[in-house]
Amino acid sequence: MTTPITSEASAQPSPRPNRRLRVIIVTALIVVTAGLLLKGLLTPAPTAAPSATPGPAAPVVNHYAPNVTLLDLANKPVTLASLKGKVVALNFWYAACEPCRYEMPALEHTYQQYQAQGFVVLGVDTVDDPATADSFVHSLGVTYPIVRDVDLRAVTIYRVTDTPSTFFIDRNGVIRYRVVGALDSTTLQTDVTALLKQKT
Repeated sequence: MTTPITSEASAQPSPRPNRRLRVIIVTALIVVTAGLLLKGLLTPAPTAAPSATPGPAAPVVNHYAPNVTLLDLANKPVTLASLKGKVVALNFWYAACEPCRYEMPALEHTYQQYQAQGFVVLGVDTVDDPATADSFVHSLGVTYPIVRDVDLRAVTIYRVTDTPSTFFIDRNGVIRYRVVGALDSTTLQTDVTALLKQKT
C-alpha cells in the first residue's frame, strides 16, 4: 500500500489573520490618536511663570521692558527705568481717543488705591501738546503721572498700533501683561494685585 506523499508546507494550515481583531486594534488607535489631537487643540498654551528667566529688552510679555525717555507736562525728562522697584502700568493714550477717556477713571481709582503699595500709572500721551494734555487730564480728575512721547520713539519701540495700549511691568522691570483696548476695573484689580504680591 502506497502512502501518499504530502509536503510539510501543505500539512500545516496557512495562517489567516483575524480580521475582527485587526479592526478592533485599528479602531482603538484611531480613537486614541483623535483624543490626543483634540486634547492638544483644546488645551491652552502654557504661559511662562512670573519666576521664569526674563528675555532681553523687548515689548513682549516676560521680557525686560525697554527703557524710554519721555517728557512730563513741564517738559522735564522722565525715564521708565527710574520707576524700577514699582509696579508700573505703562498706558499709551491721547485726548481724542474715546476708549482712553473711558478707562482713565478706572486707572485713577486703581492708582489711588495701590499707590502706597508701590503701584504707579505712567500715562503716555502720543499726540497732544502739553496744554491739551494738561486740560484733558484735569477735566477727568487724573492725578497719576502724565508724560508725552514727543517723537513717537516709545510708540515705535513698544510697537503700539492701537490706543489705548497698556503694559503691566513688575518691580523687576519685566513686562508681565499687555492689554490692547480699554481696561476695566476687574482687569486692573486682578493684574495689579497679582504683581504687587509677586516676590522680587
